[in-house]
Amino acid sequence: MGQTMSNATLSATEAQFTKPTRNYLAASAKTWFVVTALGQWLFILYIVGYFGLRFLNQGLNGFSGTHLANGFIIGDGIGNVALAIHILFAALIIAAGQTQLLPGIRAKMPRLHRYSGRFYMIAAVFVSAAGVYLTWSRERVIGSVLQDVGTTGSAVLIAIFIPIALAHAVKGNFAAHRRWALRLFMVVSAVWFLRLMIFGWILATGGIGMDMDSFSGPFLVVVHFAQYLIPLAFLELYFSAQKQSSSRYKNMVAGAIFIASAIMAIGVIANATFFWIPKIAT
Repeated sequence: MGQTMSNATLSATEAQFTKPTRNYLAASAKTWFVVTALGQWLFILYIVGYFGLRFLNQGLNGFSGTHLANGFIIGDGIGNVALAIHILFAALIIAAGQTQLLPGIRAKMPRLHRYSGRFYMIAAVFVSAAGVYLTWSRERVIGSVLQDVGTTGSAVLIAIFIPIALAHAVKGNFAAHRRWALRLFMVVSAVWFLRLMIFGWILATGGIGMDMDSFSGPFLVVVHFAQYLIPLAFLELYFSAQKQSSSRYKNMVAGAIFIASAIMAIGVIANATFFWIPKIAT
């Protein structure tokens, strides 16, 4: 009897500590999503308000005279079309990706979830392929070979993750599908993460390891790989924390995600204030 009561007391105590721990982990994920959603919609606003309006008014010629280092090139018809696909479809992909992350849409509007998911995957292939073409077909004006390799790595991962995520969905293994879809989201969002990392680094250090004239340097080499490897690493930490029974480990991961979300929020505010929103007005 005494042993039974002790076990019951222990179970109740464990439940008291385990539930808040799960809540901390879930709260950290929700915080990350809110920061990401707000930041990516601001990025969409910038793409549509700056590049989209130029394209509507002037067609491909609208990309000339922008801040793109190797953007519109007279006579390069294929390259200019690839540029338009890479930039304009990015806004549509980001918007579709946001709908994929909302559990309410998955539960209440499964058809929208399926069709937006299909569009997301197909468009991601075209956008990443256009990006790879632009990276390696044109003369390098800024950056370095290693930076180009890092950027190309995201396209390679997109090509790997899409069939895996799709195969799990077809088989009805939706838990595995969700994990691979989230990995895909992180890699597709790499260009957005890159902007946060670069701007945040400049604010924090003044641009150590960066040559702003040639847009090259050791930091930029690292960040062109980190733009997708760091988000993927945090996602894997979150997955592992969900499976772990250790409250301490769950709390550590939740704390790391809270810190990352705060750093991301600073990057979003800085980019929106000093670059994205001012560009819309030009």
